[in-house]
Amino acid sequence: MMELSSSTLELVTPPTRGDSPMMFPRNANYQNRGVASGLLNAAFTQRRSASVISGVSSIPLQLFSEGNRLTAKERMFMEAAEKGDNATIQKCLKHPDPVNVNVTNILGRSALQISVDNENIEIVELLLAQPNVKIGDALLYAIREGVYKMVEMMVNHPSISREMLGGEWSKMTKDPQEESSDYSPDISPVILAAHCNQFEILQLLLTRGATISTPHNVTCGCEHCTEKQHEDSLRHSLHRINTYKALASPAWISLTSSDPILTAFKLSWELEHLAMRENEFKDVYQQLSHQSKTYAVDLLEQCRSSEEVIAVLNRDNDSEDGFAEEDVMGGKITLIRLKLALKFEQKRFVAHAHTQQLLTSIWYEGLPGWRKHNAFVKLLICLAVILLLPLMALCYLLFPHTKIGQLLRTPFMKFMNHSISFGFFLLLLVLASTVRFEGTRPASPSDTWVDSPRGREPNFIEVLIALWVFGFIWGECKQLWEEGLKAYIRQWWNWLDFIMLSLYLCTISLRFTAWWLKKSGTYPSFTDGEVQRATWPGDDPTLISEGVFAVANVFSFFRIIYLFQANPYLGPLQISLGCMLIDIAKFLFIFFLVLLSFACGLNQLYWYYGSSSPVHSQDADCPSNSNPDAFLSLDRSMQTLFWALFGLVGTDVIKLPTQGHNYTEFVGEILFACYHVVAIIVLLNMLIAMMSKSYQEIEDHADREWKFARTKLWMSYFDEGSTLPPPFNLIISPKSMVCFFKAIQRIMCGSCEKTKSRPQRQSLEGTIKKTHLNSDGVIGPPLQENIKYQDVMKRLVSRYIHQQKAEQKQDGVNEDDLNEIKQDISSLRYELRADRKKEQMRGTSQIENVKHEIIGELRGISGAPENESTTIVGAPRRSLSTVNPPSFISQSFDKSELESLKDDLIHTIRSEIKEELQESLRRALNSAAQESSVNGLLPTSSDLYHTHLYTQL
Repeated sequence: MMELSSSTLELVTPPTRGDSPMMFPRNANYQNRGVASGLLNAAFTQRRSASVISGVSSIPLQLFSEGNRLTAKERMFMEAAEKGDNATIQKCLKHPDPVNVNVTNILGRSALQISVDNENIEIVELLLAQPNVKIGDALLYAIREGVYKMVEMMVNHPSISREMLGGEWSKMTKDPQEESSDYSPDISPVILAAHCNQFEILQLLLTRGATISTPHNVTCGCEHCTEKQHEDSLRHSLHRINTYKALASPAWISLTSSDPILTAFKLSWELEHLAMRENEFKDVYQQLSHQSKTYAVDLLEQCRSSEEVIAVLNRDNDSEDGFAEEDVMGGKITLIRLKLALKFEQKRFVAHAHTQQLLTSIWYEGLPGWRKHNAFVKLLICLAVILLLPLMALCYLLFPHTKIGQLLRTPFMKFMNHSISFGFFLLLLVLASTVRFEGTRPASPSDTWVDSPRGREPNFIEVLIALWVFGFIWGECKQLWEEGLKAYIRQWWNWLDFIMLSLYLCTISLRFTAWWLKKSGTYPSFTDGEVQRATWPGDDPTLISEGVFAVANVFSFFRIIYLFQANPYLGPLQISLGCMLIDIAKFLFIFFLVLLSFACGLNQLYWYYGSSSPVHSQDADCPSNSNPDAFLSLDRSMQTLFWALFGLVGTDVIKLPTQGHNYTEFVGEILFACYHVVAIIVLLNMLIAMMSKSYQEIEDHADREWKFARTKLWMSYFDEGSTLPPPFNLIISPKSMVCFFKAIQRIMCGSCEKTKSRPQRQSLEGTIKKTHLNSDGVIGPPLQENIKYQDVMKRLVSRYIHQQKAEQKQDGVNEDDLNEIKQDISSLRYELRADRKKEQMRGTSQIENVKHEIIGELRGISGAPENESTTIVGAPRRSLSTVNPPSFISQSFDKSELESLKDDLIHTIRSEIKEELQESLRRALNSAAQESSVNGLLPTSSDLYHTHLYTQL
């Protein structure tokens, strides 16, 4: 990694005397010299400010500060930090002239920051030990690199306080005028650790007391938010984004939340709303919302057993210690957390395989072998259920706790019964439209009504329809009471049910009004019979009721599409249709504006040529193919343009009844043609493109969208209540009476205590069995009595963290890793070079010591008295330092023998030393690093060696 250094700068030096030899005369006085010197310094200052790098004044932006000029020692210090030379750094930091440890290069980076970026822990530890060291952004670099040891050393440094790890980082580490080029001021160590998903480092910072303040609401009008908004709105928005990036980090949620899944749900929902409120940063907020949703799905992915899935999906949102103990022991499945996921549109979480496996086990529990049967067997079962439905309903009303009663309470059987009931209702609507009873129609149009249908009494089929309608209304009322108003209106199909049932109620009311008017004699009658239908007034109750009933029939048949969600083939088509309806609504808004604009223009152009105008009444030669009333009014103009879109209106509508007004007719033709171009070529093709896009988006995620929609359908049948379909639900059962009287007794006795808020719709008992595991996927492992949500979540988070660590280890080698390897090799090279120099110096010192010792011993022997001798014949060779004092030598040897012994010793020692030195030189020459000092340390010339040795002797 190449680093810009200050050696590349050509520093500007002040002019010397030789630069301008004629400027200062030798005989000039002191005052003149002072004035000239001041002018010269001013000119040099201007020249220096205009030229920073290489003396070039054409650089518009001075990106590199001239104040960061380095001395030779500082340059060597910075280069050593870049190359990982620990020995050189220690030398530069030694007294008496140590280098400033906080010196920076032209890029503003200190030696500590460079060492942290290179992940050189030894140099970082050395620099942190220096007094008055400034950590600055080095801590942020260490967090970004993910080196726990370096972060721990810096966090434990005395200059880092608890407040600095959080929101006070920029205020306490930087001057107000100083700002880092790498990180914005609102990036604190804990926020950066959360951004980088450094689990260990983030936990270290949290144990040191670091916190992240949750941003205020985007609509907050407090004094602090108002001040920040007026001070710098962009900085305020970026601070909010950086904070939410940290809060949406999986590492932060895992380490700080006791309920990570609930936190991820709420945070993703909040980020979705922020994306709608702050459109400028919509992509950022949507990405963070997707990240939170993915984290919740990843935690669910870590479940390894059915009990863990149940613990996650059965979690009470208001509970603190997990779901209730009675729910665990009783095997109740409330699925409160799954309902919350449906509310927050967590499609991936709901459509996950673990969730769907549990839902499927609950759904088919009543008929565990349903999925194994073929289509023919399933059809036979459905026919049997249809035939036996009245008998099973009667059995449930009388004996609700029998096996048949328990079977009818299962979700799949409730779905089948309600579907069969709605099918019978549609059959009754078909019969009401096709079957005619006697006396309801005359024999011919000219005949009068014998039994007038005006205010007639309802027939048998209409009574059954009314009975089903009241059953549907009672079911919707119970659903509204159990779910609450907010949860009820969030489901679009409930709106459709409300409209359909309102239309049927309106029809029944109008029919009853017409019947009452007939019975009371309010209707006018003629002497020859009842009034014919052709002469009925337009606001007759019977006519209005028939029109409302026709519209209600359309909504009823359209309601059957809701049941398509249970089918894997028709479900995605039904979802695509719903998305296309939204596109059509958007298109109709734009089309209405276009239609209104052209209708206003054509109405203004043609309104005077209507059939009632004076010109038209006096002109007898008007064209027969003209239609002057097509644009007579604004509503007629809009109708004409609408039907023209489908080709039902010809070009005769723009023909004028008056001859000679060619210009007016030409303008009308132009407007009519432009309308067709805009409406057909542009808008209709735009609508086709929008619908194709919506269909393709659903098709790309067809399985996920269908499972999410099917889960919504299934959840409406999982809870208790609504066991019997209409019209059987109108029958008051003994069980309902008992529950009603018990509720009255509790109210009267005052035993209704306030308890913790729980969902009103309790789950059905016995849905999950605890003793068996059949081949159809019914949950078999027993629920542990001591299972707690916190224990399950702790295991899931731990598995998630280990999985993330394993994935990080499997990542490929990037450029940063290569730079770190290069830095480690460079540092190792300098360490080996320093060790080699020490070893060579140590070897040279040992050789010199041996040489001086031998010379000293020989000098002592040569200067010994002659009368001293010793008996050393046959003694083994040993070090001269162990020889006894020279008094014994003169006793055994005379002077000539002593000289001969000295020559033998010198020759022997010289040979051994020569061989040893030659071997050492041979090893040094074969090594990687060749040092010139080693080559010239001991020459191999024997003559020079002899001369040197004899001189020493």
